[in-house]
Amino acid sequence: MKKSLLFLLFIFELSCLGQEVIHVGRSPKALLLGDAYTARADDEYTLFYNPAALGRNSGIEITPLNPQIGVTNALDESDRFKDFPSGDASLIADRILGFPLYLQAGVFPGLKMATFGFNLFAQSRTSFVLQNATHPFIDIDYRVDRGFVAGFAFNFGNGGGKSNRGLRTSVGVSIKHTQREGIKGVFDLFGIDLLNTISQNAESIDDVRNALGWSKGKAWGGDLGFEQSFTTERTELTWGVSVLDVGGTKYRKISGDVDIPEQEMFVNAGVNVKQSLGLLAYSLSADLAPLNKYLPFSRRFHIGLELDIPFISILGGFSEGYLSYGVEVRLWPVKLIAGFYSQELGVEYKESEGKRAVFQLNFFDIDIDL
Repeated sequence: MKKSLLFLLFIFELSCLGQEVIHVGRSPKALLLGDAYTARADDEYTLFYNPAALGRNSGIEITPLNPQIGVTNALDESDRFKDFPSGDASLIADRILGFPLYLQAGVFPGLKMATFGFNLFAQSRTSFVLQNATHPFIDIDYRVDRGFVAGFAFNFGNGGGKSNRGLRTSVGVSIKHTQREGIKGVFDLFGIDLLNTISQNAESIDDVRNALGWSKGKAWGGDLGFEQSFTTERTELTWGVSVLDVGGTKYRKISGDVDIPEQEMFVNAGVNVKQSLGLLAYSLSADLAPLNKYLPFSRRFHIGLELDIPFISILGGFSEGYLSYGVEVRLWPVKLIAGFYSQELGVEYKESEGKRAVFQLNFFDIDIDL
């Protein structure tokens, strides 16, 4: 009985660590701006933040190739990886104990044509953390998403497009189709059931994966958005609201024995002000997100600042209590975005910091203003 209670306490403790807010797609630039992007969303990731933001587009934008990579930022804990042991599982486990590891790679090619937008996407995301030295448990979240999203915005008023001035009101809608596969759970590293399953049935890496609860599924989802913007000669003031994955996107299982975690619904609100001062321009944005989840209010606050001069932008932000910073360099046909940010992995404000770095390279972006 005592062992059962202890086991449940371990599971509860580690489940509380898995409270990261996870979306289908995130803009690397937005992450470096504190993910305050609901009323900004002006790059190729518009449909992953607010479909109504398509209403400000007046031309053609094509992003054919934009690979991105996200990794654990281990610079602050470089001593942990000096003379890293090899071949000794206990020493390796001791080095990574309590340290959240993260790896993400994806590509999100997109097209905007007037107020219509379309993206393909393919992304692999893995995060895990080893906990408890005396009775090790590992918390794994591995998922691969592939699919497409298409959306449209309806404009009311005179402020649509990049050069028009006045008040614009936009409503947007998008639909997406996603195939998701992966593993999510907390596992007793030396548990008898898991070890027996693997040792008796595992003949390949696929068997090990299946023993951990790998599954695959498909789903259709939808997003809604609202945006209102007032534009003058040099200034644009915008506010917006989006509902992503309306009602929660639930996956129909097509392979495996475990249900695929649904993509949660998130309600987000934000404001943004942009101003051009000749060679210098800036953008200041703030979000409250997500509004529909039980989280401390301080975790919902996001703010971002971009300082833009020809060919380069300095990016900074504040999200869930953590600072982010980076740079965007534009030298056509290449655009580079790189920087550092943090994600809250726990439940409370600044409880468990996941330090990360993100890089993105865009090739041959085309932007034609009509």
